[in-house]
Amino acid sequence: MPEVKDKSYRKSLNKLLICLVLSAIIILLTSDTIFEFAPFKRIELATIDNRFNSRGVVPFSPKVVIIEISEASIKSLPDKWPWPRHYYARLIRNLKKAGAEAVGIDIIMSTEDFRNPAYDDELRKALSEVKNVALAGKVNIADERYDIVQANENYSNIFFDVDSSIGIVFLRNDEDGVYRRFHPIVFDRSRQRRLPTFSFAVLNKSFGLNPLTTVNVESNNFDYENIKIPSYDSSTALINYYGPSGTFVPIKFVDVIDDEEFQTNEERELGVDINTFDDPETGYLYDGTFKDKIVLVGSTNPEDKDLFPVPISHGKQEGDNLMYGVEIHANIIQSILDQNFLQREPVWLEILSVFFFLTLTFFFLLNLKREKIKHHYLIEALAIAVVIAELFLIAAVSLLLFYQQNYVASITGPLMAVIFGYAGSMVFSYVSERKQKVIIKSMFSQYVNPTVVNQLIDDPKKLHLGGENKELTVFFSDIEKFTTLAEKMTPEELVKILNEYFEEMTEIILRNNGTLDKYQGDSIMAFFGAPIPQSDHALNACRAALQMQTHLDELNQRWLKDGRPELQTRIGINTGKMVVGNIGGSDRFDYTVIGDSVNLGSRLEGVNKQYNTRIIISENTFKPLASQIITRELDLIRVVGKDKPLKIYELLGFTNEKINSNILKLIEVFTEGLVLYRDREWLKAIEIFEKVLSLNPNDYPSKLYIERSKFFIQHPPDDRWDGIFEIKTK
Repeated sequence: MPEVKDKSYRKSLNKLLICLVLSAIIILLTSDTIFEFAPFKRIELATIDNRFNSRGVVPFSPKVVIIEISEASIKSLPDKWPWPRHYYARLIRNLKKAGAEAVGIDIIMSTEDFRNPAYDDELRKALSEVKNVALAGKVNIADERYDIVQANENYSNIFFDVDSSIGIVFLRNDEDGVYRRFHPIVFDRSRQRRLPTFSFAVLNKSFGLNPLTTVNVESNNFDYENIKIPSYDSSTALINYYGPSGTFVPIKFVDVIDDEEFQTNEERELGVDINTFDDPETGYLYDGTFKDKIVLVGSTNPEDKDLFPVPISHGKQEGDNLMYGVEIHANIIQSILDQNFLQREPVWLEILSVFFFLTLTFFFLLNLKREKIKHHYLIEALAIAVVIAELFLIAAVSLLLFYQQNYVASITGPLMAVIFGYAGSMVFSYVSERKQKVIIKSMFSQYVNPTVVNQLIDDPKKLHLGGENKELTVFFSDIEKFTTLAEKMTPEELVKILNEYFEEMTEIILRNNGTLDKYQGDSIMAFFGAPIPQSDHALNACRAALQMQTHLDELNQRWLKDGRPELQTRIGINTGKMVVGNIGGSDRFDYTVIGDSVNLGSRLEGVNKQYNTRIIISENTFKPLASQIITRELDLIRVVGKDKPLKIYELLGFTNEKINSNILKLIEVFTEGLVLYRDREWLKAIEIFEKVLSLNPNDYPSKLYIERSKFFIQHPPDDRWDGIFEIKTK
């Protein structure tokens, strides 16, 4: 037998090792935790683009308005591009009048106005008056950490000295040239200064923060004023694009500065004042367009080359995925204001999902291929169908998570895992052997439900041979006063009634997915939760116990008519960690459970004698079922060999079943008496327990507590008394 176990163990270990090795290869190829394998990295990035394009435009309430510097404005304004700085002064003053909350000007102003330095003074004055404008700055970046290696004192913006409201506008693309991420912060090592990027500089103005306020970098997030922005890596976060270019409908620059004091080229030619900004009926000053909004000013003129490829496009033609830089900043700011972020799948979960799908595919297909049928190609067709279904499921779930949860799950790794699992199962099937299902059936058919046996035969991996430490529920029953009963019966009568009793009770245990361990004299030992794992093993054990007592009452009525003696059964149930498996020698072994939790279950069966009860369960069994079962707490006991006390409960029924109202009242009153007893209020406790007896004169636990209370009145315990009852016998 050890040789067989050894062989099975080695085979299982080999399978697991294959899965681990294949998983490691996939992780190395698809994950960027150790190194990046460009082909698979690009595939994964392409899947992100596919998710964006499948999702399309996200409905949202715009909190950001874009003012575009376009060819139309360049033609309409009297001065040629680049415009004099007093245009921007007029712009930000008008926006302030229109109620704009903050303004970001995405234009590098690194030199003085070549027309007239006085125009710079005008802009400085406007910036000082308005105080809600952030400007763009430019630096040379060192590496992926986004550290500055070279920067002017004013970060290429001569207006930095007004109030230091500068945001760095540099964006970094991914390996395929697409812009999917943003950096919230840059670090100027030469000046030991942290700087916000442009979007955050604008938000600083919106939130009324210090101009140089930056995010706090945490392990998995960037913390910006208690807004948690999930990080993609140590220095970047994913941009959650609301749609392709044009999703934020732009407003012309000229239309915002065209007030009654300004004259455009069209107004000069036509001799008519248009005044798109402050016209009383249609002007932006009055229509609320800018009210409480963040306004971004930037170029949408293709000649300025401020266009970037992004993961979402209008169509399928080349260039359909281009977006202006100011639009990218608008998407970043909008998502932060909405707290609408993309969450990248953690590396550990990516690794786990790869191992899960590979192992699932490998083992499922391996077992599928072992089925011998007449038309073998049907098995192969089914295997391919399973693989296709898994691939579809992974893609569908990833899209669903992206649509509904903004969750960016890794796709390439799990897809590769399914393919590798399929290939691995094909190779392994050539060297694997068919398990001995007949042996399994002969081993378990005597003491588990036939349905369970069929599950083991169909899926032998559910069977763990050898010892295994698991949380199970153990069940012990014993016939009350059986020795006395046996003395009054002939051996033939005794065997006949025992056989009928065991058959009826065992059928109930098996029906509730229990495993019969053994018969010992008049006792039955069983356990729930193995060999097939059960999440509700404690509930199944309690259900079996109550059904056994109910059925035994029915049997007793029938037996009494036949002149047979009445049987009463005591049951003890405990849930806990125990060793389960094939235990014994090479020639003789049993599939059984051992351990302290098993011993405690056996003790609880005997504890019924102390309280004249039929079913006692431990608090370990009670706790997970508290809302499903009807019990009364009997006592706080300490059994032989244990220091820790244990609460025990009498099991009376299920909450979803009808139960006598007197029983519920009895439980309520008894519990009140138990509290008084433990509080040393023994006279009051006696009164309450006597009320219980008025409900049920035969309630032995109440009689027991009355006796104990009277004893303590005469012999008060010392201050160390904790209400625990010592069970002296095993």
